[in-house]
This record gives sequence, C-alpha cells and structure tokens, in this order.
Amino acid sequence: MKHTIWLMETVGLSAHKCGALIRRFGSAKAACEASLREVQQVCLLSLRQRRAFEKKSFAEADRILGQCRAQNIEIITLEDPRYPPRLKTIYDPPAALYLRGKLPEFAKPWIAIVGQRKATPYGLDAAERMAYELSGCGFIVVSGMAEGIDSAAHRGALKGGSPTVAVFGTAIDKCYPAFNAGLMRQILHNGAILSEYPPGKRGSPGYFPQRNRIISGLCVGTVIAEAKKKSGSLITAGLALDQGRDVFAVPGDINASSCEGTNNLIKQGEAKLVTAAADIAAEYSGLYRLQEIRPRTLSAVYESRQPVPQPQPAADEERDEILAAIGSGAHIDEICERSGLDATSVMSRLTMLELSGRVRQLPGKYFEKI
Repeated sequence: MKHTIWLMETVGLSAHKCGALIRRFGSAKAACEASLREVQQVCLLSLRQRRAFEKKSFAEADRILGQCRAQNIEIITLEDPRYPPRLKTIYDPPAALYLRGKLPEFAKPWIAIVGQRKATPYGLDAAERMAYELSGCGFIVVSGMAEGIDSAAHRGALKGGSPTVAVFGTAIDKCYPAFNAGLMRQILHNGAILSEYPPGKRGSPGYFPQRNRIISGLCVGTVIAEAKKKSGSLITAGLALDQGRDVFAVPGDINASSCEGTNNLIKQGEAKLVTAAADIAAEYSGLYRLQEIRPRTLSAVYESRQPVPQPQPAADEERDEILAAIGSGAHIDEICERSGLDATSVMSRLTMLELSGRVRQLPGKYFEKI
C-alpha cells in the first residue's frame, strides 16, 4: 500500500504507468525495489521522476497513511482483492482508490447517471426519476456529486433504497461543492465515496475530467440525462464508449440548447435512446436478478443552487504547447513526454481543447488535432 502511494504521490507517475510497473514486477513493492534502468524499460520517467525514484523517500507516503488512519479512510490498491473488478479492466485504472463509507456489492449492476451542472427542471426530473426507479430494482447508481444532474441522481438513488456511490474529482476529504455536505452525509450512510486523490491533496481543474473515467469504468453503462453540445458529461460518454461500456441518453426538446448534446449522441448512434428506467433495466434483465420497477411521480420543483465555479480555460500559449506536442497524432504518454508536463496538467489542457473543438480523443488514449 505504502509503495503504491509512493509511486503515485512522490514519484508522480500516472495511473497507467504505475499499473504497468505493478504488472511487470508483480507488485508495487517489487517495482519500488527495481533498478531505475529496469523501470525505464517499462515506462519513461522525467528527470524529476527519476530523481524522486532514486531518492527513495517515503515521508509523504507515511504522512498520507497517517492521515487516512486518523480520518477512517480506507485505501484500496490494484493488488487488493476488494478493488472493483470492472474498473480494473480500463486503460488507466487508479493504482489506489481512497474510500469513505462502504462499497456496495459488485455482483449487482452499477450504472452511472451524469449530466450538466446547470440543468433544467426537465433534466433534473429525468435524472432523479430514473435513479429512483433503477435503485429500487437493484442497480447501484454512480455519479460525481456535482451540482445539477449528479446531485439529482444521488438523491433519487437514496430514495430508491439501494446504496449509491459518489466519485470525487477532489481529495477524498474535501466536499465539493460545499453546499452538498448534507448529501454527502446521506451517501456515506448508505453507500460510498471514492477518489484517487488522498486527503489534503490540492485541487486542479484537470482532476474532474480525470475522475470521469472512474465513473464510467465502474459501471456497466452510463446514462447522460441532459447535456449541452459542449458539456463535460459528453467526455464521460466518450470514455464509456472507449471502455466498451453501454451509453444511454435521455432525449430532449430539439429547440433547446440544454438537450443538444444528448440529442446528438442519439442521432449519431453513440447512445441508445431511453425515456424510462425500464428501458435500461431491460438491457440487463438477462444478466442480473432485478426487482420490478417501482414507478414514481417526482416534483419538477428544485431548490435554487449557487453556480459551481467552472474550470478556467488554459492560456493560449499552454494550449499551443499541447497542440504542438500532439503533432499529427499522439498517445497521452507521448504528449506528456514531449511537453514536459505531468499527466494531470496535460489532461486538463486536452479537456479544454476537446471542449473547444480543436482536439479529438481516439480509442486507447490517442489524440489528434481537428
């Protein structure tokens, strides 16, 4: 456990590189004890990473372990039998997951419900209704506890009776947005909170798109309840497709910009149109023992919320730096190597470029300019 944290937080390896080393050497401990030359044969390290690897200082890892013990936070590594089996199959599963609460059964179907933060009453109603009905028939609803669709999905799931799982894009001990502290407590009472970021970790806008791969990777399918043309939830849909997961979308008003993203997913054949939880349950009824759907009428009146601060776009020179590193097309590891930036910084910039329509993500974490 300590060695995995050291590789991630002290050496600063990406989840993919950390996983590659663990697979190559059999354990994180063995990877730490390997020579730098042996490690470099598996994955290239930057100068800073090479120096940290050779220094072998475990002070930061010990500090994180102490914080987790003090705050009753569990750590689940790739080597732990409790690690979510479905998540382990994605390209870059987190080498360590920080857990609060209790993980639900993996034998049940896990389904993600996500969408935009500035959601309409229509989108909020659809998300909460579907989450309620899916939870009631045995699904584990997963989302990101953000404002809007995510929060509605968690509320519906809690009312449905099954546990729900929130995946943070922040440190495991930070509630974001802060006004969801009450919802977080309810989730911890009947479900779990996960993050790949240890307690006390400073936040970054790039952490949110990074966590989306965990939301989709945990689940058999992802439901996009409502999304504009350039909503970040469309990136989650793309990640789900890349991971071989099912994608569903709730159709909306063809004249409303708030539904343009979901309608396009359906039109392009990237998502199956769903108008009720029963449509989703029917896809998995032959694979899982599900209970009968309990329909429910939900109010379309929701409390007003303060807007969540949105990630700021990277400066022009930062975007140009990433575009230059992509060249005619490159893998995420190549982009990091060419730009000299860490994976978090690169993913943050790539996300902004993708949302602005200047970069396209291809299967296997390859990117190309548009």
